[in-house]
Amino acid sequence: MRNFMIFLAATMLLTGCGSLPASLTAQVPTTGPIQQGAQVNLDRKDQFIRVIARSPRDGMTPTQIVQGFLDASASFDGDHAVAREYLTGSANSRWLPGLQVSVYDGAAVVTSSGSSVTLTASQTGRIDEIGRYVVASPGQDLRGSFQLVRDGTQWRIDQLPQGLLLSASDVDRAYRSFAVYFFNPSFSALVPDARMIPVLGPGQGTTLVRYLLDGPSDWLAPAVRTGFPDGVGLNIESVPIDGGVARVDLKSSVLLADDGTREALSQQLVWTLGQLSDVTSVEITAGGQQLVVPGVSSPQPVDAWPKVNPDALPDNSSGYVARSRSVVRLGTTTDRAVPGDAGSGAVSFLRFAIDRLSTAVAGIDADGTLWRGAIAEDAPLLALTRGEALAAPVFDADGNIWVVNALTGLTRVDRIGRRAEVDVAGLPAESSLLAAVPSRDGTRCALIVQQGVRTALYVGVIVRSNVGAPMAIADPIRVETRLTEAISVGWAGANSLLVIGSDGAESLQVFDLNLARGSIIGIGAPEAPVMVAAAPGLPALVGAADGWIYEYVGSNWRKRTSGTSPAYPN
Repeated sequence: MRNFMIFLAATMLLTGCGSLPASLTAQVPTTGPIQQGAQVNLDRKDQFIRVIARSPRDGMTPTQIVQGFLDASASFDGDHAVAREYLTGSANSRWLPGLQVSVYDGAAVVTSSGSSVTLTASQTGRIDEIGRYVVASPGQDLRGSFQLVRDGTQWRIDQLPQGLLLSASDVDRAYRSFAVYFFNPSFSALVPDARMIPVLGPGQGTTLVRYLLDGPSDWLAPAVRTGFPDGVGLNIESVPIDGGVARVDLKSSVLLADDGTREALSQQLVWTLGQLSDVTSVEITAGGQQLVVPGVSSPQPVDAWPKVNPDALPDNSSGYVARSRSVVRLGTTTDRAVPGDAGSGAVSFLRFAIDRLSTAVAGIDADGTLWRGAIAEDAPLLALTRGEALAAPVFDADGNIWVVNALTGLTRVDRIGRRAEVDVAGLPAESSLLAAVPSRDGTRCALIVQQGVRTALYVGVIVRSNVGAPMAIADPIRVETRLTEAISVGWAGANSLLVIGSDGAESLQVFDLNLARGSIIGIGAPEAPVMVAAAPGLPALVGAADGWIYEYVGSNWRKRTSGTSPAYPN
């Protein structure tokens, strides 16, 4: 049992609020007419429960001291002021809670042997020094050792692990996930680099801008670019937010930047700060002078740069379904076969893909032939490769087709059939790649990997020598620890995936995976799901073994149409 008090009536606060709403302090009337009140929009992610930490007390055993310290560590007030009361003076001076956060699942087991206390728990992840959440390896244990000494009549911790040891529920209460935005190699779309930031502590706006100026995480850095020139930093080490305006004063050297650079860094700043609920616009200055950006007012409204939206799809994007005799575009009232050979039944696809602009289709037939054709009247389908063990076709951001060859691995095929192997470095030993789905921004790739009888989900970064030429997929990492099987995956958003998998011995279902936090939520599935298709703002589609395509609407799966597999533009 936690040894801290959570006073709900006083702590269910919106971030930044300093007093209780009247509804929590007044008596509820029991007589009189019922009247319609104004709707209150509460975004759950902007709420937090403040932890009221308890100081050490006389008579506490070493185990109780360590447990009290762990409980108090979840309070960020005064730089963990109460937690520091459990430490000796020398331990307090050495302890660096901001170094990293080790996150464990459920309740930790705390045992003692004399003045030594050990914590053991199942580790789910860690938050590193730049706020990046890193998922732990499946089955990884967390162990922490504490050495205590007598300080007068009470025990105090003299040696302890660096950083914080927090439960997953502590992290959910104390942190919020925000993206720091960088660019894909073509500077056509922003890419989220997720960071976990404490609800309490330094201003979130200041923290976000500092992270942005420091550059992307080491993992994402090979795949992204930034619009900030070298050496540009904050002129004033604070980003105040006043009346909805976040004010960013950069060093005066940025005044030498050209218009394109000013636009790019503005896009990064506005999208990054625009996530904060109290920010409606961003004012950018340099050495106190207004930074002029052509085509946009100052302050810049948070919706000033829609063209680099990381979740944007072309207008009128929709889902597609492969049937035994044609490829069909799903409509709001009518489903229609696409124009050209793809819709006429010239080829029956087992699996297929649609390019980002919905102008081309690629697919694999029962003989292992890879076909490609335009979605246009009288457009033919061209055979790019024949008779190979191919699977999982998908378009990349440059319009090339990625397929997995059972013998040679991941292959990229261009518009006229030229092939190039894509090296996937860093997969577990004795494993094989079953599917590779690049993100729509062209910077990351979701991977389904088989090792023995198990399949697992990874995400790697796409490393390029230049725009349009993916060289390899590097540094694949596990992005969740819960699934024991994964069979199909799609990008539901810039930082989220939908995956068909299973949790332990449970049946296959669809899981919604938040890459920023490593959290995963099951949303059910039709019976015997086989393939999932996902896209930002559009309902998930699942192809099932019964020959039907199902659509996820209103928390329910419903039959949409017949078909062998679904796809969204990628």
